Amino acid sequence: MNKTRIIGRKEAEELLTMADCIDAMEQTLREISAGQTSMLQRSMMPQPKGNKFALMAADNQQQGICGVKAIVFPGAEARANGTNQGIVPLFDSHTGSLLAIVDAECITAVRTAASSAAATRILAREDSETLAILGAGRIGRLHIQAICQVRPIRRVLVWNRTPEKAEQCCQWARETLGLEAQACPEARQAAEQADIICTVTQAKEPILQGEWLKPGAHINAVGACAANARELDTQAVQRSRIYLDQREAALRDGGDLVIPLAANELKMENIVGEAGQALLGEIPGRQSSEEITLFESVGIAVEDLAAAQLIYQKACRQGLGVEVEI
Repeated sequence: MNKTRIIGRKEAEELLTMADCIDAMEQTLREISAGQTSMLQRSMMPQPKGNKFALMAADNQQQGICGVKAIVFPGAEARANGTNQGIVPLFDSHTGSLLAIVDAECITAVRTAASSAAATRILAREDSETLAILGAGRIGRLHIQAICQVRPIRRVLVWNRTPEKAEQCCQWARETLGLEAQACPEARQAAEQADIICTVTQAKEPILQGEWLKPGAHINAVGACAANARELDTQAVQRSRIYLDQREAALRDGGDLVIPLAANELKMENIVGEAGQALLGEIPGRQSSEEITLFESVGIAVEDLAAAQLIYQKACRQGLGVEVEI
């Protein structure tokens, strides 16, 4: 009987380094646009006390793996146990063997930031030095770490609805990454100065306005992952050349786009295509130092699968995890 490797949260966090995950997400975006993956759109069921149970299934024909991320998006009470509690069972799609069960909490957080960095690597100006983070939670800190690996960031500007969290994030950025970091009392102050802006909030209404964007800015829109929620106002998307993580998912769950499209305030012509198409050279990436680019990221199951595969491969090489017969 084949054995299954169980990889817990602590080991998964140690194995899923940001640099390796960025490379894995770049390859995954390529595979998505090359038609080498398939997935079911995210299914979510309400649970007690504000929790939501989600299933995200996918397969990667190129890698010969399939699996599903099963997680609970936590309400206020469950949040103390983690931002995304769950697992990714990883299968060999040829033999059907259950290769691994991987803790999903770090996968969701790290692959989200790594995907933004993979898109930033092809869409942001190469001389980008100032980064704005709107939302100072864990995903915000991971975005700082990730973007610093693909662009020469010197200064980070942080806004959060709770000012104390913004200052804590800045202190972390100074001490951990050696950055010049400033907490901003208003989102506008951060956005107007930024070469790269990452929106990583749980906002339902826009927190980033198009009039604040300077020429040449790049935006990673991350937080709004439902059709009725948005972080960007209509002018922000109207001013941008838009790239998607995966077309079907982004046009279903990306409220930043869904809402203005439904109101006939955004034209489909603004949507250039998937980031993976730009990585493959099928569509152009950034065309000038003045244009504004936007990566609309709703988070997709194929990315979770790739991160779990990366963790599993490293665990096998290093002899980590526990092997059991199931």
